[in-house]
Amino acid sequence: MKILKTILQSFKKTKILIILFFILSIILNYLVTYIPVVIQYFIDIALKTNTNNLILDKIYSTFSNNFNFIGSTCIVLIFIQLLIIVSTYMRNIAKSKIIQEFQCELKLKLFTHIQNLSYQDFYNNSLADLVQSSTDDVNNIVNFINTWFTYILDIILIVVFAIFQIVNIDYRLSIIMIVSSILIMLLTKWYFSSSKKVLPKIIEMRKKLYSKFDDNLNNLKFIKLNNLQEKEIKTFSNILDESDVYHKEKVKIDASYNKGIELIVKLQAPFIFILSGYLYIKSKVTIGSIYVTLNYSNKVTKSFTDIAELIEGYSLFIESYKRLAELLELTQENENVKNDLHITNRKIIFKNASIIVNGKIILKDLNFTINENEKVIICGATGSGKSILLKTLVGFYEYTGSIKIGNIEVRDLNKKEIRENICLLLQDSYLFSRTIAENIKILVPCMPYEDMVSMSKFFSFDEDVKKLKDGYDSEIGERGTVLSKGQRQRLVLIRAFTKPKPIMIFDDSFSAIDRVNKSNILNNLMNIKTSFTKIFVSHNIDLARLFDKVIFLENETAVVSTYEELIRTNKNYKNIHDLSIDNIGEEYV
Repeated sequence: MKILKTILQSFKKTKILIILFFILSIILNYLVTYIPVVIQYFIDIALKTNTNNLILDKIYSTFSNNFNFIGSTCIVLIFIQLLIIVSTYMRNIAKSKIIQEFQCELKLKLFTHIQNLSYQDFYNNSLADLVQSSTDDVNNIVNFINTWFTYILDIILIVVFAIFQIVNIDYRLSIIMIVSSILIMLLTKWYFSSSKKVLPKIIEMRKKLYSKFDDNLNNLKFIKLNNLQEKEIKTFSNILDESDVYHKEKVKIDASYNKGIELIVKLQAPFIFILSGYLYIKSKVTIGSIYVTLNYSNKVTKSFTDIAELIEGYSLFIESYKRLAELLELTQENENVKNDLHITNRKIIFKNASIIVNGKIILKDLNFTINENEKVIICGATGSGKSILLKTLVGFYEYTGSIKIGNIEVRDLNKKEIRENICLLLQDSYLFSRTIAENIKILVPCMPYEDMVSMSKFFSFDEDVKKLKDGYDSEIGERGTVLSKGQRQRLVLIRAFTKPKPIMIFDDSFSAIDRVNKSNILNNLMNIKTSFTKIFVSHNIDLARLFDKVIFLENETAVVSTYEELIRTNKNYKNIHDLSIDNIGEEYV
């Protein structure tokens, strides 16, 4: 699976730290389970019972000349405790670095994947879901690994070392601890199965609450103007009531689990006393051994009591894991491109081409050519497929037949190569929450101030900027909210022409610009000396007289001719032209 592979690859840079983490975990848990052994040794020596511990015998014989027995024990325990502190500290540092590097790598891989998604997969999925996958879902994965992995590893190591130590004393004493652990694991399995049915519902209801709350806040004026307060309050209350049902069910499951764990923990002590008392009478174990058995049993069983707190984290992990798996299954733009072709001839040729969106043919049997440096306008009624036609040209949509740039099929070209040669200016292009100057110079960071001003004058924007308090250093706010839509469109035009491309496509890029400024900008663009192909999309059919070629979309196909010829021969084109109430073209002409 891609998601598992991606997660594992995200640990690639921390292999040495992971090995160090495992070694320190082994050392730490061994030392933790060795402290009861030292206390057992002390108890048995104090009660003048025979012992069989070569390591401690050697240590005590070393200190016997200078310290008494109690002093030697204290030194050993302090030394072990210091080693535990150092090991814990080093392990925490290693874990922090592993998690930090893992989180960065995973977010980077997901962000790169989202950036490279095909146009259809990107827009067929909720942007909010994609953002959540690269933030909240990554955090859930990271938190799970950070908490659960360490927790489970510690339990396994403590159980292994504890059983090893008790088996050395008497294998019969380990039976009670093993049985208790099995009972706790079975109870935990029941808890997990029961919680698994409830937790997704709780998470789902929590999302509904947040979503409803957010919608109501963002649409508060609309709700008040239409007297929808009572309706919205009732809806919110119903979601709360439904959520409460699942929360109560979860509380019952938690209570049953905690009571079960508590019962097992309380019952194991009497059984250990009974069995160890019998073995002590038979001289099979010592008092120190009984202490060790009780200590390990409590340590192991109590370590399971925290699992209930982590089940919800596991459920969040599973939900996030599934979403990330679905995200990584989405198609990337260049997955099927296995060559390194480059565009040298920028002649555009459509031959028997049909454009497909979500499995449906939108335009069919397209046959036309757009020559280099030609001025072309694409017209048609609303919904005729004008934008889809151009988005297909830059590789956003699938097609059958042939669409070539030069002699190369668009489907065979790397999308990065296409966009190095084609600039597509949409009606609502994105602006960054920075200054006007930073937005203009995003493609050419070292652009001189004078050139920026000159470009702004070309697109009738300089006078607008001068009216702002900080001029070109004015912050435009999130998505350019400080500017009007027409000003935003002019800023986008300036930004595109700081680094013009051989093919410039204007997809209704002037729709919000006022008539005077639109006339000036169109005049400048039509008379510009720089050679590049100009492709315009417009609802204003009357503008077509200014272009070399008109592509008129009707009945899911294209009619290609000149303005005069279409007026004379195409009834639908003439009807749309006559009904046009947009005076911008008339004013421009």
